[in-house]
Amino acid sequence: MKKKKKRQKRLAELSTIQTTSIHNQVYPLQKPDYAREVTEASRKHYVLVNLTSSSSNNVESRLLSELWRRMATKYGDLKFCEMRGNMCIEGYPDRNTPTILVYKDGEIVRQCVTLIGLRGTATRVEDLENMLVEVGALKESDVRLKRRSDSSDGERPGKFTSTTRTKKASVDDDDDDWD
Repeated sequence: MKKKKKRQKRLAELSTIQTTSIHNQVYPLQKPDYAREVTEASRKHYVLVNLTSSSSNNVESRLLSELWRRMATKYGDLKFCEMRGNMCIEGYPDRNTPTILVYKDGEIVRQCVTLIGLRGTATRVEDLENMLVEVGALKESDVRLKRRSDSSDGERPGKFTSTTRTKKASVDDDDDDWD
């Protein structure tokens, strides 16, 4: 009897996820659309922005762009966007890319300047999932977070643990970069 209730609960969760999965892609951003597509959209759901490098030599930017695509298809209820850092913020230094900005209710609730606050070039989908749990974009009980030993999308099997730093630690101290 207990198994049946648990199964029904999981099916209800999956149904809700499927209904709310309206994005399922990475949206390229242009500066004129930023307020509407990010700030205003974050009043309805979490919006995640990847500020990428203008250089194809930036390994972290290439890695995050690939992880971003995986996350967007897996978490269609969250809106994933991408834009070159220097197109978003004039003079934004390439050394600060990739930069992750997480918006909710019109505000930035988390920012990570480069992937150093996660695991650098060893960052995986699981690390991004941990960050999203920390900010409340995902619940720890989310069925999509379940780990399998035969995982094929670059996730590590095993226990779900938090590895990201706090907001304060992940924010770059050089305020001049945002001017």
